[in-house]
Amino acid sequence: MTTMDEIDKKLIFELLVDYRASYQSMAKKLDLSVNGVKKRFERLKSVGIIRGGLLVPVPRMLGSEEWVAILRMEGSSTSEEQLGRVGAHRLVRAGSILTDGSMLCFGSVGGAKDLQEIGSYLRQVPGVVTVEFHTVLNDPGKKCELTMADLKVLRCLREEPRIPISEIAQRTGLTPRRIRKILVNLFGENGSEITFYLNWEPRGVAHPNEVCFRLMVSWNLNAGGYTAFIIRVKHAEGSEARSQIVNWLKRSYPFEFWYAYASAFEPVIFCIFMVEHLRESIDIASAVTQLPEATDVYPIFGYPTKVFRSQIDDYFETLFKQLDAK
Repeated sequence: MTTMDEIDKKLIFELLVDYRASYQSMAKKLDLSVNGVKKRFERLKSVGIIRGGLLVPVPRMLGSEEWVAILRMEGSSTSEEQLGRVGAHRLVRAGSILTDGSMLCFGSVGGAKDLQEIGSYLRQVPGVVTVEFHTVLNDPGKKCELTMADLKVLRCLREEPRIPISEIAQRTGLTPRRIRKILVNLFGENGSEITFYLNWEPRGVAHPNEVCFRLMVSWNLNAGGYTAFIIRVKHAEGSEARSQIVNWLKRSYPFEFWYAYASAFEPVIFCIFMVEHLRESIDIASAVTQLPEATDVYPIFGYPTKVFRSQIDDYFETLFKQLDAK
C-alpha cells in the first residue's frame, strides 16, 4: 500500500485546476522542491491514483448539465449485463454496481427532452425498482466558437494532455506564441476553479464561466490500497445547512474528505471520501448521521466504476472530423 498525506492531496487538487501545471509552479505553491513534486507525481501515477489527464468541454459548450442517479434494484445483486444495459445509452457516461445491489451512474443531459428520455430509459432497465435522479449544481462555463487552430491544439491535448508546447508546434505548424494564446483563451491562464465542489478553496485562477474547456487530472481514489466511498446526505432546506455540513467535514476529516457536490433538485449532497480501512468509513458515516443538519444519511460503497462512450467522446470525434476533412 502506498502512503499518502495531505500534500499529495493538495498536489492532486493543483492538477485538478490545471493538469498542465509545471513542476516548478506546483513546487512553489506546495513549498516543495521541484524534484520533490516530480517524485510525488510519479509515485501517485505509478500506483494508479493519478490515471492521467482529462480534456473536457464545459457544460455550455455541450449545451448540457451533469446528473447522478441511484438505481435501486430487485434483490441484493446486480449483474454486469444490467450495468452494461444502463451504459449503452448515449446520455450515460459512467456507472458502478454498489455493494447493496443498487447502481450508481453519471451522465449529462441537454434539456427537458433528454431528461425525459434518460429517466424513462433507466426506469425500464430490467430489475430497476426506483430511480433517484439529481442534476448537479454547477457553473455552465463559457461558449466559444472554435477555429481550425483551436481544433489542432485540442486534438494534441486530447491525445497527450501534458504535451510540451514545442511539440504541439511541431505537430500543428502553429507558433509557440499562438499556441499559448489559444491555451489561455480556452482554458484560462492557469486553469480554472472547480466551484461545483462545495468544499473548494479558491486558487486565484479563472472562474469556470470564463473558460470553454478544462484540462484536469483523472484520478482513482480506490487505487494504492485505499478505499473510496460516498455518503449521500439529505439535509435541512437551504444552503446554510449544506455549508455547515461541508465545513464540519473539512475540519473533521482534512485528508479523508475529498469533495462534495449538490443536487439542483433537492436538499441533497454527495460527499466523497478516501480511507485506508473500511472501518473508518463506518465511523465517518456514523458521525455524519449525528449532525443536526443531516436528515437522512446513505453510505454508498461501490465496485470499480466502468466508463462508457459518452456525449463528450462524440463531441470530440465530430470536432476533429473537421480537421480530417481539410
